[in-house]
Amino acid sequence: MAERQAWDRAFDPATGLRLRPDQVPAGTVLPSDRWPNFFSKLVAKLQWNPDAIDLGPDAKAWTELPDDRRERLTKLLAGFRIADNAVSLHLEPFGPAANNSLIAWVMFLQRRDEKRHATFFDRVAAEVLKLPGEAPEDRLEAARELAPPGIIKLFEEELPAMAAEIEAGRAGLNEGMSLYHMTLEGMVLSAGQRALLTDLEDEVMPGVRKGVYHVELDERWHIGFGLRCLIDYNPPREVLDSIMGHAEEAADAWGDALPDEIRDLIIPMARRRLAIVTKQIERAHQEAA
Repeated sequence: MAERQAWDRAFDPATGLRLRPDQVPAGTVLPSDRWPNFFSKLVAKLQWNPDAIDLGPDAKAWTELPDDRRERLTKLLAGFRIADNAVSLHLEPFGPAANNSLIAWVMFLQRRDEKRHATFFDRVAAEVLKLPGEAPEDRLEAARELAPPGIIKLFEEELPAMAAEIEAGRAGLNEGMSLYHMTLEGMVLSAGQRALLTDLEDEVMPGVRKGVYHVELDERWHIGFGLRCLIDYNPPREVLDSIMGHAEEAADAWGDALPDEIRDLIIPMARRRLAIVTKQIERAHQEAA
């Protein structure tokens, strides 16, 4: 089968719409292979509607929870309200930085996932936590008063700063993926999701647990995609070292909302993922020699 035309793969990362041939900028770079198609096909199987989940039983159960459990869950859920809002806003420069239309397309799909996550956690903030305010921006502000400070620092300071560096051309996708896919998603959000799913195993809040379950499935492919990109991009050693440099911060980000047994998994998990990237890069070098 003949290779598709370059323009047939080009699209606008801001809208997800395919571009006409005359709209494609000169020098459009074709992907070197088609592995991003695997992720785009996977995404099609994982679609879910954040507005279709019934949170009525959760809202009723919330007021009946013991104070210490409600306080712990408040920190986690307010943290996700902060985190997913930030990600849905600040992933935009990642797609154009890829200079690869298929990878940019998958980044667009990932950002679409994050918008869905932000919608779900805003519903939880409004309907379950009963945070004040009529607008999402009001509830976001209220969540800042409840979320762990480490989450606010990572998602509302470090992530926007990295996005600005990428947009300005002072940082590349390697640096962005090391922070976002490997640290924020791979460590911080993974730990928070595990804490929520474990805490809610008794199904006392079935709607919240169902939503977090779908969020975790989305995040798994996001992390896998980031790993694959880092392997192919062959980043400098200092970029990989920055992942472990963030590990302690990631482990502490949730504060006392994260059980010790989950916190203790974060740094070993980061080492395992970094070992995968390093091993695959070394294998590629050996095959090319």
